[in-house]
Amino acid sequence: MSRSSLVYARYGTRYTACVASSVLSLAIAAGAAAQCDPADSYGVPNSGTSGDLPLGVGTGDVNNDGNLDVVTGDFFGNSVSILLGNGDGTLQAGVVVPLTDTVSGFSAAAVPVKTADLNGDGWADIVAGVQSPDLGNPGIAVLINDGTGAFTSPPEFYAFSTQIRGLEILDLTGDGNLDVVYANRDDDTINVVPGNGDGTFGSEAFFDVTGGPVGVAIADFNNDGNQDVATPLVFSSEIAILAGDGAGNLTELARYPANSPEGIAVGDINGDGNEDLVIPFLNGDAVEFILGNGDGTFGSTQSISTGSGSLPIAIALGDVNGDGFDDIHAGLFIAGNVQVLRSNGDGTFQAGVDFPVGARPRDFAFGDFNGDGANDLAAANGATSGTATVILNGCGGVQPCLADVNGDGAVTPTDFTAWVNAFNNNLPECDQNGDGACTPTDFTAWVNNFNAGC
Repeated sequence: MSRSSLVYARYGTRYTACVASSVLSLAIAAGAAAQCDPADSYGVPNSGTSGDLPLGVGTGDVNNDGNLDVVTGDFFGNSVSILLGNGDGTLQAGVVVPLTDTVSGFSAAAVPVKTADLNGDGWADIVAGVQSPDLGNPGIAVLINDGTGAFTSPPEFYAFSTQIRGLEILDLTGDGNLDVVYANRDDDTINVVPGNGDGTFGSEAFFDVTGGPVGVAIADFNNDGNQDVATPLVFSSEIAILAGDGAGNLTELARYPANSPEGIAVGDINGDGNEDLVIPFLNGDAVEFILGNGDGTFGSTQSISTGSGSLPIAIALGDVNGDGFDDIHAGLFIAGNVQVLRSNGDGTFQAGVDFPVGARPRDFAFGDFNGDGANDLAAANGATSGTATVILNGCGGVQPCLADVNGDGAVTPTDFTAWVNAFNNNLPECDQNGDGACTPTDFTAWVNNFNAGC
């Protein structure tokens, strides 16, 4: 049974009743965000130990206790680490899960890491992008949650990659099962690994994109209802846009200039409803962005300085103050800070404000770690004595209108269709209960948010 069929089967009647009871409230406007001084955006970091050299970070409620947890991909540690959240923004010490094949004894180095419910049991599973010549260069390691917050050991290895850089989980093939999409730098491909819906994966497909792809950002760039892929090309200094056909196939559309991009993030930074792209320009001490036109094309590349010698290496987009515009978060390698550049909503940004996050931040993920409704930030700090940190959002109490899934400023039944799309594609908007995971229980939470008007 597909993910969308599962939702309809479990919740379809309840949804109909809830929409009927709420039909008089179809034009409830999304709540306006309170203003917050940029200097108050984030507090001091709360740290927890991980394996050596964590380069990737993901979030999810892996033990189903209602608190958001952190998962890191540990490159030197050949492991993933699970740091349970306490519900107040603090983290417990990481539990290290080796990425070792017990038959051969060989291990794999982890880079990116994500959580998602791969088999529909309501528990967050883990996918790590890995590197291991000894194991025949697998692309991903899959760890299935056993329903207690523990994970299968040894992990299952799938796919092929000599240099994996960037990974996302969504239904790209249109069969209702979650797939894995990742960038394979040295082989110049974007790889699609189709999920079977039971936690296992089939044979992957390869899509050529020369220039050294080092990340993936996935969204519907041309508004045709299918998910597309943007990838930064580190060797050719470009961003390539690949259109998806809804069945798992990708076709390159265009390229845009970008200076030595080491990562990529997607979001709406000017509030026009179209997806925009941001990259870190490491050697230029800047971040660059291109605004989407909504038809698969983008405008000219623009640049913002992050300060001399700052070396921005990590990048993320998230709404720090709840005003509906995504703000730039740049990880500054030397200072150990995250620099937040608040969007003005018109394609311009306020001056960057730095917040300490830990030594050598390499990856970011957002989530509500203390239950106040505000976007907090988790970071993987790429030092050999590995740590992950959470910094709490000082603009707490900003309550996003979660039921407005399509972002049109009103809560209507069309948001149900948008939520099903988010569920099928494991998009952040799917998470309606704040546990960091996308599961069928989020439908009940969406209904509650819908009936509440936000």
